[in-house]
Amino acid sequence: MKYWVHEDTLIIEGNFKAVSSGLLGGWKKVNHIFNHTVDEKAFDLHNPVDYLKDVAAKYGFEEYFGLLTAVPMKNLTVVRKGDVLVFATAGVNNPNSRIGTINIIVVVDAMVSDGGMINGIITATEAKSAELISRKHNFTGTNTDAVIIAQIETKKSGRKYYEYAGPASELGVKIWNGVREAVGKSLAKWYGD
Repeated sequence: MKYWVHEDTLIIEGNFKAVSSGLLGGWKKVNHIFNHTVDEKAFDLHNPVDYLKDVAAKYGFEEYFGLLTAVPMKNLTVVRKGDVLVFATAGVNNPNSRIGTINIIVVVDAMVSDGGMINGIITATEAKSAELISRKHNFTGTNTDAVIIAQIETKKSGRKYYEYAGPASELGVKIWNGVREAVGKSLAKWYGD
């Protein structure tokens, strides 16, 4: 797996089994995961799926999950917790504002059960909400927040296996701590702290 930012897009490349709550989400094997800062002049609020597809086409992505955000990529925060890598862009004005989104991508370099992957979305969402509440917000997210949980697919033997990803499990603790830290740092950039 490798990742980089090109212009307004975080690109994560590798072989992944992933689940996404974002546009065109669901379950699938993907080679690319991206988070793109929209150009507000070109962005059609009423047709975000076509915009997402256009970004993927620009980069030549065929098997992908993508997220869209109004948050600039300079606010991207990447946090590692052992075999878990968390990417977050976070910006909020109020819970019903069109401006502001919290996008979270969690990449796990291990095998995770299907239930564990879904549980990881819950844990990441709860961690995001806990971070917002700790910052004195009276809401738990914005209308457009999304989460992707991806496990790296590899033929390496002897890889760790996680059955669970709830906040009290070994994997869940890593996701919880990574998301809280990444979202907190990205929000600090958003507010200019």
